[in-house]
Amino acid sequence: MRTIQLFSKAGCHLCDEAKVLLDGLARRVPFKVEVVDVEQDPVWHSLFAEHVPVVDVGGGVRLYWPFTADDVLRALKEAAGPSYPPAVSGRTRTAVVFIDKAIYRFSNYWIPVLALFIAIYAGLPFLAPILMAHGYTMPANLIYSVYQMLCHQLPSRSYFVEGYQVAYCERDAAIYTTLLAATLLFSLVRGRLKPLPWQWYLVLITPMAIDGLTQLTGLRFSTWQLRTVTGVLFGLGTAWLALPYVEEAFQDIRESVSAKLELE
Repeated sequence: MRTIQLFSKAGCHLCDEAKVLLDGLARRVPFKVEVVDVEQDPVWHSLFAEHVPVVDVGGGVRLYWPFTADDVLRALKEAAGPSYPPAVSGRTRTAVVFIDKAIYRFSNYWIPVLALFIAIYAGLPFLAPILMAHGYTMPANLIYSVYQMLCHQLPSRSYFVEGYQVAYCERDAAIYTTLLAATLLFSLVRGRLKPLPWQWYLVLITPMAIDGLTQLTGLRFSTWQLRTVTGVLFGLGTAWLALPYVEEAFQDIRESVSAKLELE
């Protein structure tokens, strides 16, 4: 979603009028309004202090007060350029529209697609020992070989199913099964869950870093319980941090494509 900057300063009633105008327009056209206090930066102050309110719509396009909603719309169009080049028509334009619609649909269904991908990645290592136990050694060994490039596969740090080792370690198992569960749960709160603050993300991933580094340097030996718990915390923190940002990005895509193609 496009962000419009409104350069303003305290005690400016014209700036308040401009903010009301932009907020009203933002309910019709998808964009965000970022209010910038020119008193907080000497460069902004020297450029705009005597001219506020000033609107910057991007692309080098600015509006100085007084301006109307129509002025802002024209400025947005000028900054964005045409949605499709005039020369594009016929099959080419049909292809472009088809791609835009496909992107729009994917932006609505990216969560189940991601969940399916994680489920396959998290599930294959548990399938390998089951296949091995039932005599399907070729596909089992293929899974072990692929995951060997991604994990150390130490038996002392891995779960076992039906007497055979899972194709990745206990910590990886905890991370990816947690990511899968978190992705499925996120589908119930998409658009409402805020991203995890980075300070809390550091809190959640630090136990795994300490556990892994102290084990790697030989200071101590970890346990399967610690590897599992720290992996769960890492997977939970990563999902909570990343998934809301991904949803916000896809929301911007939905609004942009919807406005362009009038899909809604």
